[in-house]
Amino acid sequence: MIDIRHHIYSLAAVFLALAIGMVIGTSFDSDPTTSASGRRTIQRYETDMRKLKDEIIKATQTKEERTTALRQCQEYCRAIMPMAISGKLEWRNIALVQTGDYDDLTGSVKQTLEMAGARITCVADINGDFDFSDDEKVSQALATTGLTATGNAKADREKLFRVLADTVSSGKRAYMAANLEKAEVAVFTGACDQQAKMVVILGGASSDERNLSLVVDSQLPAALQKFGVTVVGCETSSAVLSYVPGWHKAGIATVDNADNAIGQTCLVYALGGEMANFGTKETADRLIPKSLGSI
Repeated sequence: MIDIRHHIYSLAAVFLALAIGMVIGTSFDSDPTTSASGRRTIQRYETDMRKLKDEIIKATQTKEERTTALRQCQEYCRAIMPMAISGKLEWRNIALVQTGDYDDLTGSVKQTLEMAGARITCVADINGDFDFSDDEKVSQALATTGLTATGNAKADREKLFRVLADTVSSGKRAYMAANLEKAEVAVFTGACDQQAKMVVILGGASSDERNLSLVVDSQLPAALQKFGVTVVGCETSSAVLSYVPGWHKAGIATVDNADNAIGQTCLVYALGGEMANFGTKETADRLIPKSLGSI
């Protein structure tokens, strides 16, 4: 049965789409008063969305009705999303790091970012079978990459994450990709020889055995941020085990519904600098961006 919370927010996204259209219209107006009015309109719509909860529940009592309404609203939001994100990430280089095991998410996120004008550079798929908590394996991985282990487990682990972050984002360590693959740490595709000042981490696990959040996702964001990178974590709304709590501790913006149009829109704005925990799960604090003007 569909989670009624997700269903309600998906229906409300129709009204969000209308608000987005208003802001797009005012974005060409240089009058700051008009722009502020557009933002207030969006905030009013968000309040109205939440007030609609009871009415929506009453109007859609059966599973079939909920399923139909959800599909129609998602289709509507997907149709209008290009207008909301077009050009927002123009000429920005963005790298992707997959730490979760929902492979389909990588493709849809890549498509969304390119729709917003971004160029996807390096894509790293972290090996879920590599045990980052195993001190010996970490030491061996460093040796394979041509680096010397310090003998301090914590320092060595940080060193490995630093190398991984450097390879993904700096554009200066592309040669390390082959070494990290040989060490079975990750698999790389794309152009790692191009600098990326933005990185999206794609997480969420389908089981405890595939959960990398306690080790990888708790340390990789900090390693990336040391290179001056903007980091955003995202996952699907259906992830069995959410990585969002770990990302919260790492202090990065998050999107817990990046598999649908509203979440993908939020992802674009999060990369543009809006710090929030977007989505529909209990860990979220915002459904939509505060500003839908220009990034």
